[in-house]
Amino acid sequence: MFRTGKSQKGFTLIELLIVVSIIAILAAIAIPQFSAYRIRGFNASANADSRNLATAQEALYADTQAYGESIVALLPGTTPACTATSPIISGPLDAATATVTGAYIYNQRGVTGFAISNGVSAAVTGTMPGGTALPCSGYVIVAKHTGGNACYGRDSDSASTYRAEAVAGAPLTVGAPSTTGNDLDGQSTAECSGFSAQ
Repeated sequence: MFRTGKSQKGFTLIELLIVVSIIAILAAIAIPQFSAYRIRGFNASANADSRNLATAQEALYADTQAYGESIVALLPGTTPACTATSPIISGPLDAATATVTGAYIYNQRGVTGFAISNGVSAAVTGTMPGGTALPCSGYVIVAKHTGGNACYGRDSDSASTYRAEAVAGAPLTVGAPSTTGNDLDGQSTAECSGFSAQ
């Protein structure tokens, strides 16, 4: 006898539902982990930029025996005031020479370039000495990536890295706190809540 029906093979509805359920469970585990990895990467970028700004300050100090003030423009010929105000510097910025528009740390004796990563905002506050000494006897640096959930700070009076909690998705809008001595520890700004040494 000849067979008239064809043999059909395929997945049953139960098998398809099981596969879809497994994919949904894996996605529910992977998506939050991916988000956490991204935030950690953003935080690492802000931390690296705060370190690079501190390195630029120390390089300028080694050359001129004074720290500097940050500027993003054609390098002026004026002496920085080193006031407690600290404009926000937003990346991406590249270091440049003293003859073209770029990003600099400068004082009346010298200049050094610096760079900031894309998405990172930073503030550099110079601190004034008493008497007739050069401006910018110290500095406080705060950096935050817009996508990160932490602020990172550096203080000229300390070798520590400071970290503060922040809201992810918020850019840095207020400058670094004005401090005296090694006191970035415990300070806060509008976006950065409670700096503590790491």
